[in-house]
Amino acid sequence: MYKPKTHIILTLIFTSISTLSFSNNMSSFYSESTFLALIILSVVLLAIAALLFGIKKHLNTLNREKYPEDVEASFYDRKIKPVVSKWNPTVATMIIAGILLVVLGAFGYKFGMDEVGVQQGYAPTQPIAFNHAKHAGTYEIDCKYCHSTVEKSKSASIPSLNTCMNCHKYVKASDKYGGETSPEIQKIYNAIGFDGDNMEYIEGYEQKPIEWVRIHNLPDLSYFNHSQHVVVGKVECQTCHGPIQEMEKVYQYSTLQMGWCIDCHNERGIDVENNAYYEEVHKNMKAEGKDYVSVADNGGLECAKCHY
Repeated sequence: MYKPKTHIILTLIFTSISTLSFSNNMSSFYSESTFLALIILSVVLLAIAALLFGIKKHLNTLNREKYPEDVEASFYDRKIKPVVSKWNPTVATMIIAGILLVVLGAFGYKFGMDEVGVQQGYAPTQPIAFNHAKHAGTYEIDCKYCHSTVEKSKSASIPSLNTCMNCHKYVKASDKYGGETSPEIQKIYNAIGFDGDNMEYIEGYEQKPIEWVRIHNLPDLSYFNHSQHVVVGKVECQTCHGPIQEMEKVYQYSTLQMGWCIDCHNERGIDVENNAYYEEVHKNMKAEGKDYVSVADNGGLECAKCHY
């Protein structure tokens, strides 16, 4: 007498999962195609499970017909079938499909809102292990010394190697490496062409830029101006970037999602009294008896402010 084995289903499932895991090693888990691949895999596995269940059910029926005295009624036949047989097939199918649609839809919505395009905690390995905790924390170097355009430009610039060399032409951290230049500082010398032993630049050296890995990324459809926030809004670097002075390895502190920006614009007030740009706003405030204006009150939630 033949009895179908359920381990066939498990073997197929584990094989599929192993295949997916192997492919994920080749690319980031949060790639654009991952969610679609998971949905397709789920559908395929459900189809295989349904097919094997149907085969098992058919074979059990044949067994009962051939060996009626040896076959014990299954749990399904004893408990579930009497209840299911009373259901209207159309209504039952619609209910089950509706439940699956709601559950998968909720999962997809949450995944899209919390995972897709959100890189909070992202901390890539940089070509030079620059320690912000040491530079901005221990030595209290002002962020604006290295990111010098943050008060004048849309972007906070990545410092050139010349900025690094202002200090590291002389600071080699050699006491930690037996008199040799620190390997990380040596990478700066190798890129810019500096002979640390003779304390001179190498003539005719072909300099190579450091290929830093960008950490904070906004979609192309969003506009953000550092100078406006730092100079006009007087926003501290740590407000968005977190305790940067404590980070040995920099990571994305905030979500940078639209809701996060809107919450800040709703809560943050404008210093209209000490800023000539808002002189007219300040007059209107005093006339209306107000003492607080948020960014949102001043048009900070207009779509065109960020999506131009």
